Amino acid sequence: MSNEADVLADFIRSETGYSGAIAPDDDLLEAGILDSFNIVSLAMFAQERFGVEFEGEDLVRDNLASLNSLVQLIRLRSAGG
Repeated sequence: MSNEADVLADFIRSETGYSGAIAPDDDLLEAGILDSFNIVSLAMFAQERFGVEFEGEDLVRDNLASLNSLVQLIRLRSAGG
């Protein structure tokens, strides 16, 4: 996993108490690791931790449901995209 994914996985574990493995492509909502409240907390944490700002259109399931998709969004916004 990338450094960003590791940081996000650590946050998820600390917020939810989940202790299992989190693969980069796991759908965190379908797996029951996150719920709608946790996903909002994760997005807010990612913005704060990585110094990015998500647009309204970024906050969709496809961008937030897996570590890989969220890391891609973080990198896109970090690059000014």
